[in-house]
Amino acid sequence: MSSRVVDEPDRPSHTRLPSDLLRLILAVIVGAFGLVVASILDEVSVGLTVEVLESVSAVPDPVIVVGILAVQLVAWLIPPLVVATLLWRTTYRRLVLVTLAVLVSAGAAWGLEQTVLDRLDVGVVAVDVPSWICELDASPIRPGAGAADETGGVTSGACVPGDGFPNTVYLAAFAAGFSALAPWLSRRWRRFFWALIALFLLVRTVDGIVAPVEALLVVAVGYAVGAGTVLSFGATDPRPGGDQIAVALGRHGVELREICAAEVPARSSSPWFATTSDGDRLFIKVVGPEERAADLLYRSMRAVRLKDAGDAPPYVTVRREVEHEAALSLTAWAGGVRTPKLVVAGDVGIDSMLLAFEAVPGRSLDGAESIDDETLVAVWEQVAALHRRRIAHRNLGLANIVVDNTGAPWVTDFGFSELAAADALLDADVAELLTATAIRTGPARAVAAAADVLGSEPLARAVPRLQRPILGSSTRAELADRNGLLDALRDEVTATTGVEGVQLEKLERITWRAVAIVIMLGLAFYLLIPQLAEVQLDDIGEADWTWLPLVLMFSFATYIGASIAMLGSVPDRLRFTATLEAQIGASFVNRISPVKVGGMATNVRFLQKSGVDPSVAIAGVGVSSAVGVIVHMTLLIVFVTTAGRSASESISLPSGQAVLVGLVALMTSAGAVMLLPIGRRLVLARLWPVIRKSASGIANVASRPSKVLALFGGSFLITTSYILALWYSVEAFGGGIGFVSVGAVYLAGQAVAQAAPTPGGIGAAEAALIAGLSAFGLAAEVAVPAVLLYRIATFWLPILPGWIAVRHLVRVGAL
Repeated sequence: MSSRVVDEPDRPSHTRLPSDLLRLILAVIVGAFGLVVASILDEVSVGLTVEVLESVSAVPDPVIVVGILAVQLVAWLIPPLVVATLLWRTTYRRLVLVTLAVLVSAGAAWGLEQTVLDRLDVGVVAVDVPSWICELDASPIRPGAGAADETGGVTSGACVPGDGFPNTVYLAAFAAGFSALAPWLSRRWRRFFWALIALFLLVRTVDGIVAPVEALLVVAVGYAVGAGTVLSFGATDPRPGGDQIAVALGRHGVELREICAAEVPARSSSPWFATTSDGDRLFIKVVGPEERAADLLYRSMRAVRLKDAGDAPPYVTVRREVEHEAALSLTAWAGGVRTPKLVVAGDVGIDSMLLAFEAVPGRSLDGAESIDDETLVAVWEQVAALHRRRIAHRNLGLANIVVDNTGAPWVTDFGFSELAAADALLDADVAELLTATAIRTGPARAVAAAADVLGSEPLARAVPRLQRPILGSSTRAELADRNGLLDALRDEVTATTGVEGVQLEKLERITWRAVAIVIMLGLAFYLLIPQLAEVQLDDIGEADWTWLPLVLMFSFATYIGASIAMLGSVPDRLRFTATLEAQIGASFVNRISPVKVGGMATNVRFLQKSGVDPSVAIAGVGVSSAVGVIVHMTLLIVFVTTAGRSASESISLPSGQAVLVGLVALMTSAGAVMLLPIGRRLVLARLWPVIRKSASGIANVASRPSKVLALFGGSFLITTSYILALWYSVEAFGGGIGFVSVGAVYLAGQAVAQAAPTPGGIGAAEAALIAGLSAFGLAAEVAVPAVLLYRIATFWLPILPGWIAVRHLVRVGAL
């Protein structure tokens, strides 16, 4: 044993562990559930409290009192005992982490109690005072029958004060301290502390007659704070080291002469290479709680994002996970698949297990620059052997294909595999390996090798799953710099198999774009509701709705103007109908992104898909926006001047000094960038070629009067259509001010709304327009509903057509 060589990198003293991230996420979910129950399902919590009290009331009062006092005594003793233990072990860093977590969580619990819980009136339970409570002390109990003293309390021979200790602040602090210590606690101690928390919740309910929902919420908050503290500052890495692995293998009769950490990709295990005393080489996978936590996070994320992905539920324990991989590996090996033979499966360290395989002398294909056709065919033969046994590998990236010294490929890593797999999982295997090999060989060679072994039918079935979301993380990473490869691969499979009209499966259940849409629209509606509350029903009933068609017509005219301006912004010819659809879609994207950034990006993408050079497309969108600002400011000056002094007083323009300071700051920043070498390289190598190409496109546009006319005319149509839509909205509720005044209000209000960070300037736009109309003497009974009608016609109603337009443009490949 003394001659054994262990080669492993020095571990950092503290590292961020997946289990802490998992604990944080779970605590946040439980806390959110507790908040929902506290705010919506409070009757359920009250009913639970009543049931607990009725169950406890069958126990004699002295027993209840002794139990409450014993648990409260434990609650007082635990903190000093924990501090003393940490000091005795000289683990000062852990003590600091625990103290920090306790203080933060106690403050958070106190804040929740003073704000959210107090506002929701959580915890009030109207019941008769139980006989084991002596006095109320401002408890929310409703006094019932019993011998009451002068303070309203109930006297009894054996009773407790009824102060509800442990209170919410203590529970949050205790949960935070326990969570901060969890990475260093054994499973037995973790169960002990969870049992204590359950006892504290029970005693709080029985002693204080308080619904346990608020306690559930603060325990979750405290536990989340503790997990977040450890995640931020790191914990000791609990994974077994080389010596522990060697000792574990020795218990199975495998003596090691050398062991070293393996520098190979591993998602859900810690890999090692070892040499036995007999000279045999082993490849060892160690799976512990941290690897299981990472695997759980990975599977959970896929379950949320993807549908019909075929993922099995996460394994309950590390042992079940290791046993599953061992069974799959042995099944594949017995079925003739060239895969390393399993030598040992056993325990190692604390709550960890290992799998030791015979090592394959060779290299994985992920390090190969190219793959010859003979190797490609041999790899597909191994996949065919797997699929004949109905084994889906589920992770057929190049890192899991090892070519030995004779050139024969071996399939490794069955940790994500499935036995008795459905056709969809086998098809996903084909799609994964097709993509991975096409990255190295190109689509034609990759498809040809697969067709030689599998035939046409499996390839055709794989086409619907040739999509980025379903692929493994390593394959997706390599695809990042290879735009268009999947499209070319699908085309090659279609041409080889002769199958036409294959539709891609809808694999993504939730996309980041959908999440952004829900969040931003939720924010928008949240801001809309207070505006609706300001509108009186009588005002709506007295409106003249004959003006509504004109409001809607001019709202639609803004998209015609935007289309005309877009046609004039680039030298290329564009189809008007497609451009109009793109402008409607861009308006929808603007609803879920601030400062019109999303709409500009949508237009750039549309122009690129229409064949416009990327630099010219970016310049065209920029020119269109710049011309829109020029037209807007020009009309603002004209309308304000025409409207008179009363309008100018309601508009706050920056002073000349502020403009001068801004210009000086801009020029100083530009000079600083050009003085630095990295700044000059960025400008000369990256920005200047784009500017030159953009300038060429702009010059081409400027040399054609029809384009210039379309650019300025479209921008003019956009602005005037919005003004007319607001004007007719005011007229629908009785009017009261002139057209020029309405135009001045819109132009000034729109300038204010553009500076707001909310989508479409929601909130700021309405406030600016109402304030501007009121400044011209329009009554609030007219201004508020008029602005709301205008915003409904120009902001809210186009949302659904915009969403439909985006979906259609994406489907036809125009976006």
